[in-house]
Amino acid sequence: MTEKQILKKIDAWDENDNIQAIIDFIENLPVEERSTAVLSELGRAYNNFYWLDQSAENEKYLQKAIDVFKYLEEELGETASWNYRIGYSYFYLNNSELAKKHFLREQELQGSGNDVDTYLACIEYAQEKGVSPVEVYNGGREGVQYPLERFLHFLEKKAPNLRTLIASGASDAELESFENQIGAKLPEAYKELYRTFNGQKQIVPFFATGNQHFVSLSEVTEIQERWLSFVKQHYGENWKNVRLSEEIFFDEEDVQNTLFNEKWIPILAGEQFFICMDLDPKQEEFYGQIICVMLNEDINNFEVGYLYNDIKDWLGYIIRNLQSEQLVYNAENNWLEFAEDGNYQEAAYYTEEERTALESYIETTFGKFDEVLHELVSPDIHCDIYLIKPTPERNYYTLVTGGMGAFQMYTPEDYHASPFAELVINLPPTWNIQSEEEKDYWPIRWLKNLARLPIQHQTYLGYGHTIPTNDALEGTNFDCLMLIGAVAQSEDGEQSQWAVAELPSGKEVGFFYVVPLYPEETQFKLDQSADDLLDKFEAADIPYPPVVDINRVNVCEDYEAMETPNLLDNIAWAFNDRFYGSLMHFWDAIRDYNADIENDLEDFTPFATIFSSSKVMMMYEAYIKSEKDILENERLLNPETFDNPDEDGMYYARILAELESEDRNYYGALNLLRHIHNTLSNKDLGDHIFFEGFDLESYQEDGTPVIYLNLGS
Repeated sequence: MTEKQILKKIDAWDENDNIQAIIDFIENLPVEERSTAVLSELGRAYNNFYWLDQSAENEKYLQKAIDVFKYLEEELGETASWNYRIGYSYFYLNNSELAKKHFLREQELQGSGNDVDTYLACIEYAQEKGVSPVEVYNGGREGVQYPLERFLHFLEKKAPNLRTLIASGASDAELESFENQIGAKLPEAYKELYRTFNGQKQIVPFFATGNQHFVSLSEVTEIQERWLSFVKQHYGENWKNVRLSEEIFFDEEDVQNTLFNEKWIPILAGEQFFICMDLDPKQEEFYGQIICVMLNEDINNFEVGYLYNDIKDWLGYIIRNLQSEQLVYNAENNWLEFAEDGNYQEAAYYTEEERTALESYIETTFGKFDEVLHELVSPDIHCDIYLIKPTPERNYYTLVTGGMGAFQMYTPEDYHASPFAELVINLPPTWNIQSEEEKDYWPIRWLKNLARLPIQHQTYLGYGHTIPTNDALEGTNFDCLMLIGAVAQSEDGEQSQWAVAELPSGKEVGFFYVVPLYPEETQFKLDQSADDLLDKFEAADIPYPPVVDINRVNVCEDYEAMETPNLLDNIAWAFNDRFYGSLMHFWDAIRDYNADIENDLEDFTPFATIFSSSKVMMMYEAYIKSEKDILENERLLNPETFDNPDEDGMYYARILAELESEDRNYYGALNLLRHIHNTLSNKDLGDHIFFEGFDLESYQEDGTPVIYLNLGS
């Protein structure tokens, strides 16, 4: 094997925390294949083996790591990664002096080692307190004692005025009374938080994000009543029957899909944005997890989501951001806020000058707008919709978004168009624009949904992209939306170039038409290309600019998807525990992985049809802890699964999974692999984490393919 292939194999095992496999693999490599880089990974694996089980017995692995790194010192001693890794070994052996020396050298070399600031802060704080740095790093009492002390210490040094807002701690009697009030037992870490401080003396923003403040025990009921009142006002007395759609709710396995739950206890609260401790999770082991809730009168913008496993992880997040100065004190407003270059996604709005220029371009390119449908709640972008009424020259309504382009989309490196975009849809002159019935309102709804899609899924929208609507759009047979370039027209009506607004800031904002498609047209586009589909539109005399016609001809009415079961044969991939909600994120990961091992994907068509069925039955083998690891779409093939656990308490299982595509009549190749990956993401595959294709076993009577997944080590 080449060094690159060896390192990629190690990386895949590392993602699954299969450290023993890495150690065994490297220790058994021929001497000539144990390069400097490979041996460095062996030292790292020794460190990680200790990290997974921090017992006194396993401290010998830290010493093994040090021995390896000292052997490599002549070659790597002046690299940041070497200093980080040996510093890590010394830290967990409580050798503060040598750990500090190497961590400081790592910083001098401008390394990016995980938690270096935290390790150094723990060493400094441990010396002040007279305890070990590992004890400080692990948190002390309930895992939160030292993070809380360090948080208050930061406020005293850097934000004394903000520190005065912190209230004194709650008594054990108050905590017991609160438990009786809510009818639930509080996690010990939560109690430790409230023994340290019980909310704020004044209800003013402590964090700029959502104008949130720390909630006292006595406030919880009032905040929950206000929250419930909002839900009832906007979703009626039957609000309990309202659910967030799968398009915006990604934590179905962990968090209850509801708009309000009295067992969601607010820790931070703003007017419509809450950070809560969840005492009613979907699974018992997640009791006390931290979730966020953002209220919105539009169900498509109402957010509920998982944040952290527990209070300890949440406090760790705050401390890390304070240390890295991503979370900074704003003395003028007397609050903590995320720095502009931090990892917090600030709301993106046009400046007044930019919006004026954008509106001028819209009027020049698409026509004078008669009305602006203003957005009332704008948590991330302010997305108005400009309404241009029919004229003799342009006998159709034009709706143009204004606000999506303030946000820079997450475009890949090889994307050559602008990362800023707005959307346009044309509707016939008979369309009831003012109606709120879904058959009339869906164009507006989907413009708003698409405008936020790049933010919510950390992706981008561009030419030829298709976005399934899952169900057919109300009153139509369309179930997908495609984006094509909007072309600017000169005053004499001649088409010129792609419509791009150049704003005073230098930002270039491109415009895309939104075109609804029939299912067969979507299949054709995925199998062929957007250009091929547009050629069919032109041949059928479908006009450009496109105007929505719910009765237009289906240009691919008789098209049958080209089933190609071998599409994934040459794809390399290592399964891991990450869940991919976004197909584009998964595609980025697949491309990066194959590029790293120099596996050419030039001939791979990721969105082509692999099966002419929206359902696939998949058989595979894995290790599971209990029946809880079996998903709703799975069943065990061996009834005796739980008779014989292995030495780690795991059970070997043969599993049959029913995979279902979001598309009604077909399965795309990349989407199938994503669903396979997500199905396996909560399973233990041992050393066999590498995708080696599948065997097509048979077809069921209804045409559903049955496959057997091949996994390699």
